[in-house]
Amino acid sequence: MLNVVDSSAWLDYFADGPNADAFAEPIESPDVLVVPTLTLLEVFKRIAAQRGEGPVLQAIAIMHQGRMADPRWRWMGRWFGRRDV
Repeated sequence: MLNVVDSSAWLDYFADGPNADAFAEPIESPDVLVVPTLTLLEVFKRIAAQRGEGPVLQAIAIMHQGRMADPRWRWMGRWFGRRDV
């Protein structure tokens, strides 16, 4: 069975919010984790706005350990003028 975790769950997990423990198991099981590009976009925008480039790139790297539902995720690196992402 595959798991899809929505953006609110990812944000709670990264912020160590009140439900982070409930989301840890599916997020920390990348073999069965599917990450839609829309979820990447929503998490990217939120963390970029709140915390900046370093934390957002770390979050996206963690999310990218799962199966990408759409391989066009690389455009996000260009948000910060980077082409090596």
